[in-house]
Amino acid sequence: MALPPSSGRRSGRPVRKSTSTPRAQDRSLLSRELEEIQRRELEIKKAQEEAQRRVETLPKEIEKREQKQREKIKLRAMAQTTTMDGFTSPRDKRHSVMRRGNTVRRMTRPEQRSARIQFLLLCLILGAILLLLWKSLP
Repeated sequence: MALPPSSGRRSGRPVRKSTSTPRAQDRSLLSRELEEIQRRELEIKKAQEEAQRRVETLPKEIEKREQKQREKIKLRAMAQTTTMDGFTSPRDKRHSVMRRGNTVRRMTRPEQRSARIQFLLLCLILGAILLLLWKSLP
């Protein structure tokens, strides 16, 4: 007498017959592959069109970038002081004009000296103006 398996399952599986023919399965597989290929083709076409648009706009972007760089160079050149100023010496190259952070840049000794001279000169001019006004009073 044979004992049933301990798991309580049947030992044999019923064999399923496929409801569709092999040709129908092949057709459905081929149609799915065809749809996938068409979808990929559309994606590739979209990517190509996007790349074409970028290629067309690239010269304009490059020209804008070069124009901005030229403007920055002009601004830097205008921001630097010259020796013709009379009061200040040329700006120290260690402290770039364009580098502006949250930290406050301290003045160098020559800049402090120049600022002190300017202050004293302006005080003398103000004193002279006040003296002239005082003398002009009746």
